[in-house]
Amino acid sequence: MIRWALLGLGLTASLMASETWEVVRVGRVDYVSLESFVKFYGLRAPVEIESNRPFDLASPSGSLQLAVDSREMRWKGVRYWLSHSVRQAEGMILIPRVDLVKTFDPLLRPNVEIPKRPLQGVVVDPGHGGGDEGTRAARGLSEKVANLDVAKRLVRLLDNAGIPWVMTRTKDRYVDLAERSARADDHPGYIFISIHFNEDSSRESDGWETYSLSPQYAPSTSSGGSFTGDEQEVWLGNEYDHHNFLLAQSIHRAVVLAKSNAPSDRGVKRARFKVLRLANSPSVLVEGGFMSNPREASLLRTETYRQQVADWLMAGILAYKRSQENPETVARLKLATANTNTNATIGSKPATKLEEVPAFRAKATNLTVSTTNRSTTNSSAGSPAVPLVVEPEVRKALPVTPEKKE
Repeated sequence: MIRWALLGLGLTASLMASETWEVVRVGRVDYVSLESFVKFYGLRAPVEIESNRPFDLASPSGSLQLAVDSREMRWKGVRYWLSHSVRQAEGMILIPRVDLVKTFDPLLRPNVEIPKRPLQGVVVDPGHGGGDEGTRAARGLSEKVANLDVAKRLVRLLDNAGIPWVMTRTKDRYVDLAERSARADDHPGYIFISIHFNEDSSRESDGWETYSLSPQYAPSTSSGGSFTGDEQEVWLGNEYDHHNFLLAQSIHRAVVLAKSNAPSDRGVKRARFKVLRLANSPSVLVEGGFMSNPREASLLRTETYRQQVADWLMAGILAYKRSQENPETVARLKLATANTNTNATIGSKPATKLEEVPAFRAKATNLTVSTTNRSTTNSSAGSPAVPLVVEPEVRKALPVTPEKKE
């Protein structure tokens, strides 16, 4: 159990600027201390945090729920998956630095650090087609047909709202994944939405999950919430990390918080699907339920439910559109242009430095936890090593057991 003083709300920008981030390296992953985190965002932490129980960080705009040794996070009642688990070491709770920049900052301060990107239109991608049928688990309905049907319903809604659109296919034909993504290149200012439905060997699996592109050196999230272990591949991500996430969470929240027939919440996730990697625009891929689940398959065979799926997608698009119309205007996060000042490594290759953590000064004496000698060194100040026992990076996620909706 960790005990600490309550941190108040309402810290001013000038006070924040005078603070520093406490940065800790565990194995090959950088973290910031929870104390730095709550100070910067003006959150209120509990007096006591138990390692085996979730804890809430309160703010005027909502509650953020985390748990030690878990990658699952909840914000305002919706599930998200972090790139790495929240950790505990030597009495400190640690937040993954990549999630600070790529998840928490867009979530807690949308459009503060990154300039607005007004919505110009939508590329609608009905997944599969032609000889690529997708899943056929729903009797009498293949995934490629369901994807196209929902896509056509969605573009009618976009027409009614006066939002330009283009479809990657309008009939039952195969379209190469790279060709699908290229449609976004042809339409600057558009967003890209790839529509799919899921399947699993278990007929019990159900619910909706929404994917955006994994940031550089962050692992992808499998359908079950576990790691896929692809972060050592040299995938560069893209310049739309911030907007990818905002679009994904706008759509996901519109779906799982819907007032009627809302599906189970499997979470906002990350992946390196080819259509996301290659799309030169804010992009998401949705898995709108399981055709291998008898209940969801029965729903998907009805026009009423497929229209509802299109309505949910439209609601998410409109929420994203509104978020880009009147954002706050504050200085953008600074991107590092070289990696000569970082000693982070991924395998044998130097790691590209992440964006600077927002507004806080970086501490001159970052703490490093070695996986070989398990010691903590203050490299800049030359202070003696302090023993610190830390487990290697644990690739562990909570099982996906979505709550059933009435």
